[in-house]
Amino acid sequence: MKDQVHIRNAEAAHLARTLARQARKTITEVVLDALRQYRPDHHGSGFRGRLENWHRLLRDDRGRRTGKVEAPVEALYDDVTGLPK
Repeated sequence: MKDQVHIRNAEAAHLARTLARQARKTITEVVLDALRQYRPDHHGSGFRGRLENWHRLLRDDRGRRTGKVEAPVEALYDDVTGLPK
């Protein structure tokens, strides 16, 4: 067979064997399931990519502000009864 893949990392091999045993599947089935579910991070890699994405979202949100000040929560309730107006 020419298309064989060998796991050369001890931790990866251990995890694949453990998951296969727990799921009662072959290592091949476990690896195929993992590869089918894998989606690369399109916004950068790891923490830095997520952080940059959050910063971009915050900048976009700030740009959409209209300048109107929202009423404080207390303004929604009657001073005498404490019930919503």
